[in-house]
Parts: sequence; structure tokens; C-alpha cells
Amino acid sequence: MRFVHRLFTPIIGAAILLAAGCEKSKPAQADIPSGPTILVAQAQFVDEVGPDGKTTSTPGPARLVILSQSGREWKRDVLEDPDCIVFHKAVFFTDPGDASAERGILTIAANWAPKPALAKIWHHTDDGWSAKTIWETTFGGKQNRLRDFEVGDVTGDGSPDIVIVTHDQGVVVVLTRSSDGWKATELDRKPGTWIHEVELADLDGDGLAEIYTTPSQPNRLNGTSQPGQIVAYRHTADGFERVVVESFAKRHPKEILAADIDGRPCLIAAVEADLGKEPNPQPDSDKVVLKRYRIEDGQYVGQEVCALPDKMCRFLNAGDLDGDGKPEVTASMHKIGLWMARPGPGQWKTELIERNSGGFEHATVLADLDGDGTQEIYVAADSQQQVCRYRRTDGRWQRDVLYDIENDKICFGITAGVW
Repeated sequence: MRFVHRLFTPIIGAAILLAAGCEKSKPAQADIPSGPTILVAQAQFVDEVGPDGKTTSTPGPARLVILSQSGREWKRDVLEDPDCIVFHKAVFFTDPGDASAERGILTIAANWAPKPALAKIWHHTDDGWSAKTIWETTFGGKQNRLRDFEVGDVTGDGSPDIVIVTHDQGVVVVLTRSSDGWKATELDRKPGTWIHEVELADLDGDGLAEIYTTPSQPNRLNGTSQPGQIVAYRHTADGFERVVVESFAKRHPKEILAADIDGRPCLIAAVEADLGKEPNPQPDSDKVVLKRYRIEDGQYVGQEVCALPDKMCRFLNAGDLDGDGKPEVTASMHKIGLWMARPGPGQWKTELIERNSGGFEHATVLADLDGDGTQEIYVAADSQQQVCRYRRTDGRWQRDVLYDIENDKICFGITAGVW
């Protein structure tokens, strides 16, 4: 594997050699999925020999691996989109504005400028996977990169919206469904800004979810601090109001999670370590710190609940993993494993689930696909080149390998459900 230099190829540059755009993937390798299904959004890379004879790694078509369970086996189907260079996220989705629409898969993807960023809904046909583009756009920067999205009603019209955040112009956009398609409303834009994550949660208790995002300066690997923020957008009669939840001068969260862990909704942020070289570092500045946010007396209040021994964390999840009726929180670290935290009134107790699991993204999701009433953990560990399932049995973690990730593939997202 050559992930060290390839991890950042989609971000910091490479020549792009793509096929002409089309709306159909290559023929499917399996019948339409049914039953428990896992979606793994990927980037893939190919070696190209230039005129000078040197070999360079370039992004290939965006790739989605669809794993569907059949008995004890997991069947694999692959969907590729030559219009894009990476899928960042894919979820099961039914278009609320199309009464005849069957359940499909909603994807967001990325391109280098001037090629547009694309959001598509995919359906399985006799000829393979066929897509309908519901939104495409350019932002005016070097990248047209749809980085994350969430689905939910944020406008109060009773219909689900699609909220998308982007690189590298810091755009926040809401797609609302009308009779003639999806309409985009831009809420924010700031050049040179990467927004890594979006979550929807009703922390103020008004019955309508707010939008939460994590803008920061572009990723740095040169030993200098990278500041960032958590920003909220609240729908009002005049549109959306922008509110800064917290600003960080020397560190930032890429990952946030909206969750109900004790009967009240909250926001949990994984504040990454300060990568700068400080002469007098603050306590836990070299660790990922989990902070829980609530609204108290109209103001956002954050509380540090635990620290984990790594510098980066890009996936948080919440669910009942041990059948005690209470949710736990999982944190997927860059290099130092998969962790679980048990929420409590003070500092949360932490437990290492798996030391030998990691990756730059380390995409993770919780789902009860076996129907036993507790959540399993599904994780795409690029460092180990495996998609694994973890189940809590008699107080111990059972690990099953579901899929071996091929060379030169990076997993950016993983979701799961019953088709």
C-alpha cells in the first residue's frame, strides 16, 4: 500500500484523467441488494505514466461498494461514477417529490475545478445502476467538493431537506424539494475554508432542527496549529441566522455528532489535538478531547467529557452497544484504535474496543442489522484494509471481517441499513 502520499492526492493535487461524463455506471456485478446492506463510499487511484516516463497516481472514477448479506455471506456489488473522482457519502434515499420513485441511493461527490460537484440519486435497473443528477454546481475555487450532507427538515415545511457542506470555498447550502426539482439556497460562503461535517439537531427545543457545521482552515501537516469553529444556522422568518457555537484558536473539530444520550439532545465534538509545536502545551493538547454542547439560558455551553490518546478523530457515533438500554459513544481514531465512551454526569469512562484499527478517515457506523436489539459497529479500517463488524457478546467484543479493501482505495464514508 502507498497510502502515505495517496491519502492527500484528492486534496492537494494531481492530474485528473477522467472519462467523459455519463449517467450510467458499468453493469452491476450482482442483483439489486436486499436485506441488511452496507454502503462504503470510496476514492480509488490508478498509476499513469507521463510523457517523461514517470509514474504518478491519479484518481479514478468515484466508487461505491455495496455489501448485502445473504445468510452468513456478504455479497459485493460495485457502483462507479466516471463523472467524479470520489464519493464522500452515500445513504439510502427516496425522493420525497416523486410519488413514483423507488428507494435509491443518494451520493455526494467531488471534482477538481472546472468540473462540477455532483449530487445524484441512483436506482438499480436491468442494465446496472442508473443515476439522476439532482444538483450540480461549481464554487469558483480549486475544488468543487461536496464533503458531507444530512437529510432532515430544517425549513419547517414538513418535507426533508438536504443540507450540504463543501471544500474549498466554505459553502453551506440547503436543497429543498419543489414540484420541478431541487432548489439550492446558499447560507454561507468563505473562500479558503474547508467544512468537514454537518449535523442536524434541535438543541434550542423549538421543534425545528438547527444546522451545525465545522469550518476550518485547510488541513495542515507542517507542524503549525490549525484553527476552526463550530457554527450553527437557525431558521427564522427572515431566513437563517448564523451563530458561532465556539471558536478554537489552535485546534479544531472535524467531527461532530448530534445525539440524545440522556433524554436531552446534545452536540458532541471531537476536538483534535493541537498539531503546533508549543513550548508550554496545555493539558491534553496532544489528545483528542470530546466536548458536549447544550443550550443553557439561550447560550451554548460546552463541557469536556473525556480525552482520547490520538491526534485526530473523524467519526463519532452513538447507540446501545451492550443491551443495557443506554447509549454509548464510539470514537474512531486515526492510529490508536476504536474506542467507546460511556456517558455520565461527570467525566465519561472510556474503553478500547480494538487497538488494531485505524485510518485517515476510519469511517464507522452503528446499526442493528442482525435484529437482536443492540447496535453493531461497522468500520472501514483503511490501515488494515478491512471492513469489520464488532458485536458485544458476554461482555467481550467479537470481530468479524466482512470485506477486504483493495489496494489503492480509500474509504470516506460508511452507512448501513436494511434495503
